[in-house]
Amino acid sequence: MAIINLIDGEKGGVGKSWVARAMIQYAIDHNIIHVGIETDRSNPTLFNIYKDCKVAFFSENEKLADTPDLIFDYAFKKMVIVNLPAQVHRAVSTWIDAKGLLELGKENNISFVKWFVSDGESDSIELFINSLEHYQGYIPHVFIKNFGRCDEWEYFNNHEGIQKAISEYGVTIIDFPKLGDAKRIEINAKRMMFSHALNYAEFGIIGRNQIKTFAHVGK
Repeated sequence: MAIINLIDGEKGGVGKSWVARAMIQYAIDHNIIHVGIETDRSNPTLFNIYKDCKVAFFSENEKLADTPDLIFDYAFKKMVIVNLPAQVHRAVSTWIDAKGLLELGKENNISFVKWFVSDGESDSIELFINSLEHYQGYIPHVFIKNFGRCDEWEYFNNHEGIQKAISEYGVTIIDFPKLGDAKRIEINAKRMMFSHALNYAEFGIIGRNQIKTFAHVGK
């Protein structure tokens, strides 16, 4: 079955692009035929790093309703990794619902998975619950605890609403590791793929080993 991976988080600054890059690196390392699709017009991280990345965007304007259709079209050929911008839930859900993509996906052996990247804040948790309740289990959700944005998850662990929703919808939870700020900032500034960072001489042997450990755990 072909998969359309939606890298989401609904709010900005939670590390969606970082997770999308890790997923692309996983596909590269494992020779998985894939395509990355950047939909963030204000900060097109994937497009700036991967020369074969495609571009699409979501809009609530009816005249632009067909723009993201290439995402589904690519899924007939390869695994799709979509980096979503902030505040796009309504536009994405309208695209999926109005075009009947869940049913069309069943007919063509294509499924969606939403990877929800969180910083552990209360608004992030509420946005995740909203997404779960909207899709009612028809799109599997994976909750990504981004330790690069938060290293204290007690609020999440004790939040009755999200724990109930996780149990009800069978949500998978993933711990996404932290890479030191200095390395992360330089990797971003130089628009490096993780595979390039592993061989970047200026990081030194210890720094490159830290990146290797991060990349391994992040998979």
